[in-house]
Amino acid sequence: MEGFLIFAISILTLAFVYVILCLALNIECGVAGMWDLGIVSYFGVGAYSYAIIVAPEAASYQHYLFGLESNPIYGIVLAIILGGVSAYLIGLPSLRLRREYFLITTIAFSEVLRITFSNENWLTNGVAGIYNIEQPLKSYFSPDNYIVLLFVIFLCFSVIVYKMVNKLSFSTYGLSLKALRENEALAKTARIEPSKQYHSVYVFTGCLAGFSGALYVWLNTLIVPTQFTPNVTFFVWTALIIGGIGNNRGAFLGAIFFVILLETLSFLNLSAELALVVSSLRIALVGLALILILRYLPNGLLREKPTVL
Repeated sequence: MEGFLIFAISILTLAFVYVILCLALNIECGVAGMWDLGIVSYFGVGAYSYAIIVAPEAASYQHYLFGLESNPIYGIVLAIILGGVSAYLIGLPSLRLRREYFLITTIAFSEVLRITFSNENWLTNGVAGIYNIEQPLKSYFSPDNYIVLLFVIFLCFSVIVYKMVNKLSFSTYGLSLKALRENEALAKTARIEPSKQYHSVYVFTGCLAGFSGALYVWLNTLIVPTQFTPNVTFFVWTALIIGGIGNNRGAFLGAIFFVILLETLSFLNLSAELALVVSSLRIALVGLALILILRYLPNGLLREKPTVL
């Protein structure tokens, strides 16, 4: 298989991880109107949950896992559960706040978790991270065929999540979230309980973000705390803005467009000096794309469609 084709498939596979993150953020902010800067928290919790389960048995900090290690199914399930549990716990104090106070609280919690990942050596191996994480089913395929297999698996996962989020967005539950987004006071008169609805969608977002974190580690085979900086949140927000806030199809396409835009320059064969310049240009290119989108397509590539009852 040619190098460019392998690269393209790898980039699209990574894009599907961001698709799930974008869909999670869209159901939270685009549908429910909860503007969150801490989605990387649950992405990191899910990633570490998966990594700790499937990391090599020789890792001494894993002895407390009672023999569950090296099982990717347990890892994915645990990532989803702990992503939701952490969202529930963080939501208890933070969901009492609104607007900019909620934003500040969520990003603060994300930094607290990142610092925890860096310092709890007994659990996460600290700043050294966890390496050589086994990829499920890899022994049954050649390297090139395994890349294609990952592409198909991640595509299926992202489509399933899209279908689930899209159905939820137009269900009675989704309509109640949109009612709260548009006019909370009026929604209360229809017996819609804001705190209950906000907390439930926040937990759902945490579960999806945890799931995407597990897939991220499956793809990369390593995990270090520096992978979970606020940049991840800003990248997901950028992808969602490009695609169109409130539109699940836009979130899907925006994530793919963003990852392709961010990673395409990595394929260039450059000297060490030029590589440093290009690494800076990647972020500048994303910023330029965001400015152009906001200038000419302020609602994104696909704007939110009015809900027809």
